[in-house]
Amino acid sequence: MRNRIDWLREVTGHENAEHISRAHLPRFLNRLDWTALNDLIEQHFGIRLERDENKEWVAIDGKTLRGTVKSGDKQAVILGVTHGSRKVIAHGRLNGNKSSEIPAVRDLLKCTGLERQKVTLDAHHCNPLTTAQSHRKEGRYLIQVKGNQPILQEQCRSLEGSGKVIGENIEYDKANGRMTVRHASVFSMNLLEFDKRWRDSGIKCLTTVKREAFEFSTKKTTTETSCYISNTPVDRSCGQQVVNETARAIRGHWGVEADNYIRDKTFKEDDVKTKYGNQAQIMGRLRGLAMALIRSTETKNFQKMIDKFTDCPDSLMAVLKQANFL
Repeated sequence: MRNRIDWLREVTGHENAEHISRAHLPRFLNRLDWTALNDLIEQHFGIRLERDENKEWVAIDGKTLRGTVKSGDKQAVILGVTHGSRKVIAHGRLNGNKSSEIPAVRDLLKCTGLERQKVTLDAHHCNPLTTAQSHRKEGRYLIQVKGNQPILQEQCRSLEGSGKVIGENIEYDKANGRMTVRHASVFSMNLLEFDKRWRDSGIKCLTTVKREAFEFSTKKTTTETSCYISNTPVDRSCGQQVVNETARAIRGHWGVEADNYIRDKTFKEDDVKTKYGNQAQIMGRLRGLAMALIRSTETKNFQKMIDKFTDCPDSLMAVLKQANFL
């Protein structure tokens, strides 16, 4: 800010503004109201959600802010990222251990309206209260099933072994020194008897994905099978359509992981040490805004675009004006 103060005065219109000192900046950030900042960003740069079956799936996932140095102060962000366009359309905060993420995600689904949309979640959120919340609001969910729900997982495995497949999808992918084959199969779960805990979840569909990866360097093949439940109705007449959609959605869910990679590698989020939790959350929200503004340029290389902004401030100002930030 000190090096660019003349430019900052010009673009903001505050001719007498002074830069904040390095010592004062952390204290200033920690005093900001996260909710007020989040509401302001959502008001001006958020995306209005309207229920539409043809809209993109949204991946929901949490990311720990590892830079907080105060002992026992565990901070994390919860992000909702669209599969295709990779836009962050929901941003929540979390203070606590991993189990605290489950109710925090339910709150985010409710306050953002995502409980009425199409959402993908990892196995940590395979919880009857979460699935019922989405189903009651006529939203659609696609959630992985693992050992944290052993009875449901066993039912999925039994159905997979029954051979009652009503739709299949096979994809091949050659990248990073390996050949991967993904074989997705879809099954109807209408005839299964679930524990009463799942009564309001409307579970109707099981998608299994068998991944076989061949490493060219080691000549070894690894195999794994994953199970995903959904409240998407399925029968033989639409089995192929459903498996095509769920297979794409399962792969698309990991787009949120790509965003986490950008936060870590480009913005060095885990390396930025912060003393207090609110300071970490404020900076996390501002990084999210910066990523949204950069993504509006349709760049595929965030670091290259940041370098361009640094070398040519006029290009940054043009993007900020285009996004109505200035």
